[in-house]
Amino acid sequence: MSVTALRDAQGAIIGYLLIGTDNTARKRLEERVRHRTAELEATNKELEAFSYSVSHDLRDPLRSIDGFSQAFLEDFGPLVPPEGREDLQRVRHATQRMGQLIDDMLLLSRVTRREMHMEATDMSALAAEVAEELVRDNPQRDVQLSIEPGMTATGDPQLLRIVLVNLLGNAWKFTSRREHAHVSVGTVRDPEHGPAFFVHDDGAGFDLQYKDKLFVAFQRLHGQDEFPGTGIGLATVLRVARRHGGDVWAEGEIDRGATFYFTIPDLHAFIPTKEE
Repeated sequence: MSVTALRDAQGAIIGYLLIGTDNTARKRLEERVRHRTAELEATNKELEAFSYSVSHDLRDPLRSIDGFSQAFLEDFGPLVPPEGREDLQRVRHATQRMGQLIDDMLLLSRVTRREMHMEATDMSALAAEVAEELVRDNPQRDVQLSIEPGMTATGDPQLLRIVLVNLLGNAWKFTSRREHAHVSVGTVRDPEHGPAFFVHDDGAGFDLQYKDKLFVAFQRLHGQDEFPGTGIGLATVLRVARRHGGDVWAEGEIDRGATFYFTIPDLHAFIPTKEE
């Protein structure tokens, strides 16, 4: 008799298949696994739909709170004591941060739910496009950017763009205290993972002992007063990579920068080795 692991679409083990002479027991086990898999998929869809609905329905009340607070300050600001104006500004800041958190949660939900459209994607051009947006939005920054030419991969272009938006956005954010920052995007052949993309920066970095928290939603290694954020961006990157059958990981050191890697299956068919 042999034992075969049964896995779901994400590669997680959901049961085991016993192969032997007892066909009745095997068929019974197969049926239980199929039933359990169907239950898990239904539960996941319900949770995703619930998360999307709750997040979506919260946006309008938050916009109203922020909008009326702003209108009150504009109309009656001079009549309100400084302490009162500061309190209203705190209300606006909190609602805006909550709104950003909801937007990020909705994005994470859409990444999970949307149908994927796989095609050859020019990753170098995509990275340059995202970087141009960051430069345009932060004209005061001095960031030396290097993008490896000719990087391509087969994947969903919109989802791959989300990966680069988050990783390059983080690189810009965590180098904000550098007078002259350096950010690079390229490819590498990792001994364990094989061909991979990377985004490297020389910014704040992180303590490597907490690297397992990086890709968990709402887990942040820096305080809100140091670097603003919601703690969902890297969880979204992980979700996109996993949907493509790939993976993500990171290396870093406090005050010495960080490098984030992600893989997309069959990169070897599109990305040459450094020696080639």
